[in-house]
Amino acid sequence: MSEHLRLSGVSHGYGDRQLFADVELAITAGEHVAIVGENGAGKSTLLRILAGLETPDEGTAVRRGRVGYLAQTLGLPDAFTVSNAIDAALGSLRELEAELDRLEDGLADAEADDLERYGNLQTQYQLREGYAAESRVEAALDRLGLGGLDRMRTLGSLSGGEQERVALACVMADPADILLLDEPTNHLDASGTAWLEARLAAHRGTVVVVSHDRVLLRKVASTVIEVDAERRTVNRYGNGYEGYLHEKAAERQRWAQQYTGWLDAMAAERLQADTVAGKMGYARQRDNDKMGFDFKAGTWQKAASSKVRNAQERLRRLEENPIDRPPVPLKLATDLHADIAAGPALEARGVTVPGRLEPTDIRVEAGQKILITGPNGAGKSTLLSVLAGTLEPAQGTVVRHGRIGYLQQELELPQRPGLRLLPAFAAGLGGNIDEHAEALLRLGLFRTSEFHVPVGGLSAGQQRRLALARLLLGGYGTMLVDEPTNHLAPVLVEQLESALSDFAGTLVMVSHDRALGEWFDTCARDSGAGNRAGHGTGHGAGTGTGNWLRYAMRDGALA
Repeated sequence: MSEHLRLSGVSHGYGDRQLFADVELAITAGEHVAIVGENGAGKSTLLRILAGLETPDEGTAVRRGRVGYLAQTLGLPDAFTVSNAIDAALGSLRELEAELDRLEDGLADAEADDLERYGNLQTQYQLREGYAAESRVEAALDRLGLGGLDRMRTLGSLSGGEQERVALACVMADPADILLLDEPTNHLDASGTAWLEARLAAHRGTVVVVSHDRVLLRKVASTVIEVDAERRTVNRYGNGYEGYLHEKAAERQRWAQQYTGWLDAMAAERLQADTVAGKMGYARQRDNDKMGFDFKAGTWQKAASSKVRNAQERLRRLEENPIDRPPVPLKLATDLHADIAAGPALEARGVTVPGRLEPTDIRVEAGQKILITGPNGAGKSTLLSVLAGTLEPAQGTVVRHGRIGYLQQELELPQRPGLRLLPAFAAGLGGNIDEHAEALLRLGLFRTSEFHVPVGGLSAGQQRRLALARLLLGGYGTMLVDEPTNHLAPVLVEQLESALSDFAGTLVMVSHDRALGEWFDTCARDSGAGNRAGHGTGHGAGTGTGNWLRYAMRDGALA
């Protein structure tokens, strides 16, 4: 099959931070590809290089075919109208229309070359279904929740989400040979996401999508490309998202085998050196042939010394080229039972935040797992901040029992940006630094080489991992987590879900992640066999079974 996209020897970065090096990548015509990785790894940068909007520091990027590109931000002036934005997005189609109009005006006296050109352009226009482009824009806007949008509205009068949906409608109204989409499901509701998934799955051209939406990845991607921030590599995996997860698990197993082999090799060399050295000086029993004995003993001593030196040299080489200990799957601290008591872990009565949270009552029993969903701006994060105590309500009260850990959606900038990662992790946790280093390594969220990186220089994904590590190892009886899958690579998200499944304490989560919602519902079904139906109190009742309850939130109130 022909190639639509190729990167050859591509290296790129910003300042002294290299994102990836010596990338070789080919994407064939019609291939559907997902680009994954934690935030800050370089996914969007890689997409811009593929689109030709950014030039790599080294290497070349080649495109064969018309490209349609969707960025995370529209990038047009606020004074542009919706109509202007549509015209800009359909620019190449508009140019084709204009050229056809120009040639039509002179068809009566046209030369053979002009007639041939007109026929070719008309064929292109028909293949792109240019006559239906306007109706497709309207249909797309309608499916994306913007039906009837006034074309004379300025972009500045639209919300960021509305601007992104306008851009997506335009890209999908005239789908190019190569679609490059950066987080296209941001700001979409369930209906809009389902429409987009169907359109992408049916697209006969090439699709390359940067996304954290695991449901989209499962439905659309036949190939997964991972941007590995730690190794500064770009790796390709076949057989869709499930194949990617399977191969990542196999990689972990191979890593564990290599680490075990390295440990065994070092132990063998130490044993060899110690055993031979221990025998030195104990030659064969002296007999009457003193001269022969001295000669043979000297020869043996030289050979033994050589063996010891060789073993020590091999050991030195092994120590100079260590293999990092592979991480184990994420686990939470297990010393929670003393902090879990019967009764409510959290209870809020009549809490209100003007303009953000309507009067709300909610009672969370110890050991319950609660998921709060709802559209952006519904008040989910506000409610969680009030429960955590980082935001004081204008009215109402909150009663908290036990130690509470809180993972915010948007992390605050570090107060001491020069503080190294390991001391930042250990701050306030007690114990000694070696114990904390061991615990952090076991989580597998960081490598030893990253322990001395200043927290101010961490990427968004690394800062998220640091906050997550402090939460997981804090021994909290109650955890409040806001969009826990944000900024994390898919494999780590899968592990986090597994760890939370086994959490014995109380958990309140806010998330719009569809895959996490499906995982939560599965856990609710599995835990609910023979248990009472879930219930809530006050404004809004949780739905679910057993201790796993869902709450929906809209317009600042629990629905």
